[in-house]
Amino acid sequence: MNILIVTPVELGSGETVTGRYLGRMLVNRGHRVHFLASNFALRFLGDEFGESTWELSAHGPTNVALWSKAIHAVRPDVIVFADYPLMFWRTGTAPLAREPGWVASILDLDIPLVTLDHFGFAQGAMGIFFGPPHLTHEYHRFDAIPSCMRIMLPCPMHEPGDVTGRLGEPFRYWDVPLAIAADARARARRSYLRHDKELLVLHIVSTWAWKSAQSLGLSFYRHFGPLLLHYLAPLSQDVTVVSVNNGSLLGSASLRGARVVDIAPVTPPELDNLVFGADLLLTENKVSISMGKAVCGLQAAAVLKNSFGVLELLDRCSGRVRELVCAMERDGIGSVFPFDVFPTDMRETLETIILYRQNTLTQGFAELEVFGGAETEEALSQLLTDPLARATLHAKQLHYVERLRALDDGARVLERLSQ
Repeated sequence: MNILIVTPVELGSGETVTGRYLGRMLVNRGHRVHFLASNFALRFLGDEFGESTWELSAHGPTNVALWSKAIHAVRPDVIVFADYPLMFWRTGTAPLAREPGWVASILDLDIPLVTLDHFGFAQGAMGIFFGPPHLTHEYHRFDAIPSCMRIMLPCPMHEPGDVTGRLGEPFRYWDVPLAIAADARARARRSYLRHDKELLVLHIVSTWAWKSAQSLGLSFYRHFGPLLLHYLAPLSQDVTVVSVNNGSLLGSASLRGARVVDIAPVTPPELDNLVFGADLLLTENKVSISMGKAVCGLQAAAVLKNSFGVLELLDRCSGRVRELVCAMERDGIGSVFPFDVFPTDMRETLETIILYRQNTLTQGFAELEVFGGAETEEALSQLLTDPLARATLHAKQLHYVERLRALDDGARVLERLSQ
């Protein structure tokens, strides 16, 4: 078959990376794969699919013409959208889907259409705020996808088993459990650690997250580094937090045996080496694909969230944590708010969408209160140094991985759906 995979997202890599793995599986099955991709997506595709990739521009009408040219040249037997609903964002994606007449044109093609549904936005019409509702009026409504379009559910992050009311077919795009060679792990650790007995924590901030925080005037990340050092400095072992962000987001600093180091985004292989070389993965993004990757690699992982408003936190917190909460709020009233996916308030959305409903993946990572004080300090210590706590989490991750191994891979599922 000829397959065209569309990856236009520009502010996050998860959808493109899924498309890349799916493309690799299809090539290994003897299919011909082509990509219609944003310039950002090419960073993740160029080394493997550069000669079969059509690059989208920042100009919508030009992209419509390129779309038609690609369809004519590739003559695809099936078209896969890395995530069709995300193509309709006003920003953060190469302009194509919102151009007049484009949706009608794809329905006239008489070609099977498939979308990967990473978050559950393809399940039906719904809406989401791009940021906390009290600080932004930027709201996006996802329309229902075309009735002829089929849905594939990437695992991770979805539940591999049956889920009540869920549309689409789950598939795996990795051979699990994931791992890297021992020498690659050792090199990754040596690159950042001061000695062999030091602990390595990997912290990941997506491009869309730090850009959104900056546009909203939120100072969370400026105070987050000191908060991490407060939690990790009491450890009996030295620890380095490597934060992958814009290269300067947290501000490199140290406190006793703990230190924070900022680095700019790295290549996918380098990021994999860090994920599987670290002793713990941390993120404030509960739907981060890196979290799913850590679970599938049986690596300790935790999401940091906030369940409380600022007044509740002032009652609950003390000492250094309370100082930092107050500092954030002084920087801007309303800066401290509940979240599961910073800097958005997706708590109700996560309860509504299908992604984490009846999902055993959520048992494979810890959920910690970012302003949890002594309780969070103890939980981080256990995740890093307590063999029993790490083994307990490992067993829950293995349960998800075993369910995932039973799934068909994406190439086989797409072959069925395209017939």
